Amino acid sequence: CLRAMAGWFGCARVWDGFDYKEVFVPSTVEDLFLLSGNDSVLSFVRTQEYYWPLSRQVYVDLERMREEVPGTLRIEQNGTLVADVALDKYSIEYPDGAVNGLGRLIWGKEAETALAAYQASERAFARDLVTAQRAQTEYEHKLLEAGAARNRGETVADIPSPPSLPEPSLRLVTKPVSGYRVALEPGEYNISLVQDGAIVPGTRRALKVTDVSGRETLVADIVPEERWTRPLAANSSAARIYVRPGSIFYLTLAEATRFDESEYLPVTQPQADPAKDRAMWVRRKPSEVGQLALNWREGDETTDLKLSRFKVEQASGSGFGYTVRSALETETEDLRAFAIGVPDQPEVSRGVISTTEEVAEFSRVVILVQPRSSGIGLLLAGLPLFGFGVFAFLRRKTQSRGA
Repeated sequence: CLRAMAGWFGCARVWDGFDYKEVFVPSTVEDLFLLSGNDSVLSFVRTQEYYWPLSRQVYVDLERMREEVPGTLRIEQNGTLVADVALDKYSIEYPDGAVNGLGRLIWGKEAETALAAYQASERAFARDLVTAQRAQTEYEHKLLEAGAARNRGETVADIPSPPSLPEPSLRLVTKPVSGYRVALEPGEYNISLVQDGAIVPGTRRALKVTDVSGRETLVADIVPEERWTRPLAANSSAARIYVRPGSIFYLTLAEATRFDESEYLPVTQPQADPAKDRAMWVRRKPSEVGQLALNWREGDETTDLKLSRFKVEQASGSGFGYTVRSALETETEDLRAFAIGVPDQPEVSRGVISTTEEVAEFSRVVILVQPRSSGIGLLLAGLPLFGFGVFAFLRRKTQSRGA
């Protein structure tokens, strides 16, 4: 089922607008795609490739064969040389941790220096932590001795509190590896690997760099109480939230970047088959917006919604389901969201949820779906039977006249 082949295989650390992702570009992919706004890294490897017909994708066996190919990355645009990029060492620095994204590439000697400083700070933290833990243990031991002495009626001197444990740093610097630095303005280019003044066969590719500035937005997840583990996405401002009168639902906000599939998927999944002009939203991290405004009727006073902590408990009994309550200060919350109570008034048909901060624009329309009348529902359900009866009666009457 597999067809093996040796070929040039592109490895890349690509910037996706928030974070760096490691991707592999097989020799069968003719065009490369990158996003502007930060550096990306390319490298060339000769390895073993496998085509799997079931998934229609090429896979690689880097453990069996991985030959890093040195040379010079040549970048051209409209036949004009843009840059010749030499192979260099680089690290990725995440000032607030990899989970929070917004990393940056550090090159050359600076990468080695940053790694050494990072490792030194980690060792210093480990030493400080051990020292603080020992002081804490000694303090607890002295407390026990003081308690025993007090029980014997002896006078006990005050015991100074130990120093607090050091706060760990989220900063991360990765180990330096080799690659070609690509930092280009939006546009279309051609790239190739050059050795001894000649292009290495099979390494020439078209490269498209897409502008991603101004794509940041806020998206929402709607969390029904009865299915809180499966939130419903409300990404677009045109999305409508349909609710039952008298119900309660929960809303969470996340920072996201909006793309067309044809812009984002070729960057992070080079073998994907994206749909043209279909929007997608890539969630980055929970939003820091702590207050929303809610208005059910035009002219009414706006209600302020505060971001709150909730604990979710499974309901007992045969009905199962879930119960959402406010989390205590000593509890770890299961959900951090805005709680929205829907009014149970026939004259209320819709509402608007929006941010109160201009720096984070967000708005969603809530539509109240009123329950149907049982009488009307029964009447509508009986219409097909009534129509069939009328049809049968007219047909029989027509046949009797013909006879």
